[in-house]
Amino acid sequence: MVQTKDLPDSPEDIVEYLRNHPDFFVEHTDILSELNIPHDTLGQLASTGNVASLIEHQVAQLRHENSDLNENLEKSEEDVAHQRDLAKTTHDLSLQLMQVDSLKSLNDLLSKSLRQHYQAERFLFLVFKTPVDSEDCSGIRFLEANSKLAFMFTELFHHNKPLCDSLQAEHIDALFGIMNGAESIRSTALIPVQQSDWHGMLVLGSKKQDQYCHGFEMDLLNYITMISAALIENIVSNINTTNQGEIPS
Repeated sequence: MVQTKDLPDSPEDIVEYLRNHPDFFVEHTDILSELNIPHDTLGQLASTGNVASLIEHQVAQLRHENSDLNENLEKSEEDVAHQRDLAKTTHDLSLQLMQVDSLKSLNDLLSKSLRQHYQAERFLFLVFKTPVDSEDCSGIRFLEANSKLAFMFTELFHHNKPLCDSLQAEHIDALFGIMNGAESIRSTALIPVQQSDWHGMLVLGSKKQDQYCHGFEMDLLNYITMISAALIENIVSNINTTNQGEIPS
């Protein structure tokens, strides 16, 4: 059987279709800005009024597209400015972190900075290793490596990638349940970290919906997590060395 190639519609077919569908351009306004109508043709039709509505539609469509472009441009400029500010504040935070010499001072600095710059009303830095005296830090917590929370987030540590807004209610309760205002958490971010002899994660909770997502901001949070983990390891090492050097009375 010989196959015939479909031929495009003839101009007559298109004209007939448009006559039978007078609302075509009303339902497909996006194509109006792509039409190329010669000015002499428009001049000939202008006296009859047939082209007036078409021109109005074209102008309206172009204005709409121009408005969208301006909005996108403004949003892009705002995003760039926000990223620039966030990068600077994160750089300043990293310099402050280098001055930290205790778990309490690290806890206080992270709590203040993450709330101010990342809208984190709640934060936790969970360290899964033999617990040490955390100096009554509400945010930095040491748990056994075989604890329930460590088991609950096995997949997170297996993939070793940040997780945004994917927690079920039971997970949020397990993380923030004992903290005041935990029920108001609407957005979460979990950033895992692997150290030489322990693993852990930075947990952020925000009251703002869809606050956290993958991208530039999450890269900065990952950077903060790595610096904090290195500091925790160094501080804990100093604590253990001090404890071992004490002579029982």
